[in-house]
Amino acid sequence: MKITFLGTGAAQGIPAINCDCEHCTRARSEGGKLARERSAVLFSLPGYELLADTPPDVRILVLKNNITHLDGILVTSSSYDHIGGIKEFEYWRENVDFLAEDTLFELIKQEHWTPRLEELMFHVPYYPGASLYFGEVSIVPFAARQRRPIFGFSIKEKDRRVIYTSDTQGRLTNYARHFMRNCDLLIVNTPAFEPPAQEQITVVEALRLREAVGAKRLILTHIDHLNRPHDELERYVRQYPEVAVAYDGMVVEV
Repeated sequence: MKITFLGTGAAQGIPAINCDCEHCTRARSEGGKLARERSAVLFSLPGYELLADTPPDVRILVLKNNITHLDGILVTSSSYDHIGGIKEFEYWRENVDFLAEDTLFELIKQEHWTPRLEELMFHVPYYPGASLYFGEVSIVPFAARQRRPIFGFSIKEKDRRVIYTSDTQGRLTNYARHFMRNCDLLIVNTPAFEPPAQEQITVVEALRLREAVGAKRLILTHIDHLNRPHDELERYVRQYPEVAVAYDGMVVEV
């Protein structure tokens, strides 16, 4: 399984507009791994190219990574930073599966759906805890939030299992923790570095989570401009084996 981190920033991206914090200032002047478009991940599965989320920057990300074919788009949230670029696919030249839970799909249709997308996209509903099978690959979504529909998912190919958490809070259900147990790779969205951030899990909490569930590898992504810059995060996680900080364009294999 090949995983390409197209964008690795949180809702504001880095540098954020109209921000002169030290992190954004460095990103503007130095670029490289310090700069982040908003989060999207491409999972290259056997015979199936699956894009997770379509942020507002998705056109730039698709062009930069020379993506010319997609089989499916899996959306984890109706938030603008997760779905704001879906209308760019009005100009896609082939049909694409659109994987979204029914309630989530209804929210997306209210603000983002168009007649052209209706022609191009095949809505394939997913349900928390229920497997979707793609030959040797299975995908199982799980609820990442209780108050509004946000979903993480597990992708399993043969004996390898990857967990993508999306906008997960530090307070996880017992089911979600059990679901993550002993996975080969845990990908966690960590906008902030440490508590008391409430809305999403932090870097410090993600490291504890990795240890608690026994994940073999951990990758941190969805980094906010108020988090530490990439080079500082990299130095921090070196003390933990098999932990990495994602950057735009990063490719890993599982």
